Amino acid sequence: MQNFSALFFAALLFLTGCSRPELPLQHTIPKSCTIYDMRQAACIDEAELLRRLSPFRVVFAGDHHAEPAMHAVLAALIEKLGKSGRNVLLANEWFTPGDDALLSQYVSGAFDGNFTDAVGWKKKAGYPFASYAPVYAAVKDTGGRLYGVNMEKDFQKALSENNLTNAAGEERRFYASLDLNLSAHRKMFAPFFSRCHARQTGEDDEACLERMYRVQVAWDSYMAQQSAALAAAQLHTPKDLLIVFAGAMHLAYGIGINARFARRSREPFVTILPVPEGTANADVGEADYLLFYPAKPAEEGDE
Repeated sequence: MQNFSALFFAALLFLTGCSRPELPLQHTIPKSCTIYDMRQAACIDEAELLRRLSPFRVVFAGDHHAEPAMHAVLAALIEKLGKSGRNVLLANEWFTPGDDALLSQYVSGAFDGNFTDAVGWKKKAGYPFASYAPVYAAVKDTGGRLYGVNMEKDFQKALSENNLTNAAGEERRFYASLDLNLSAHRKMFAPFFSRCHARQTGEDDEACLERMYRVQVAWDSYMAQQSAALAAAQLHTPKDLLIVFAGAMHLAYGIGINARFARRSREPFVTILPVPEGTANADVGEADYLLFYPAKPAEEGDE
């Protein structure tokens, strides 16, 4: 009987030791957190975050587009980074490399026209410029630089319509080289691509959904390509810091822009994602750091 019991418990330990945990694994975040280090599984303060960022020259920072409070928190962080001696280069998805000359004039104070009109803000973003202004002001006030990493509208349109007839050879090669086999990324976006939008003539659902996903991959890949080029060209000293500022879904779980950047650059990086205050849980591997911002007050009648 003793031998049977020993074998039973040995088998139980073997089975439980080799079984996979139920997914997803999550962190439970203390209510008092303003910054959460996901690798250490602990709350830290802003001064500690600055120390932990000091060895890195590339930071991916997620954006919640419709959250002015989030932009204010990021602006404050950029101010602190600049005052700590970092040379901040902000690469933003709302702009393209074709905007770089205008962006340089803007942050240097040499541009005296209407910046939002000149850069075509309403067509590029669709969100109030006033919400983002503190971020750009922080870059400007600390002597930083501002860059664009997104695709030009004509190229975006050609990708969306799957019509690259008039695209340059380099653009066609880029499109043909896209890696559509990052399974975790495809799975994350599957709920968003469950229904075909703007089906083209003669296109069935499967072809439409595949085209939509290819555009998403192209979007991430292009911003990664441009960010890697900036890192190679602009990061000269340990004080230089490239912050790639893009929608959080482009960066979550390290499988979007950041994963494709890592294929093009050996520069180490960290990812910071924004979360509203009161967030109680976060998936393991979602980011390196979570940056909390004040949640919107509940509207009257909300439960």
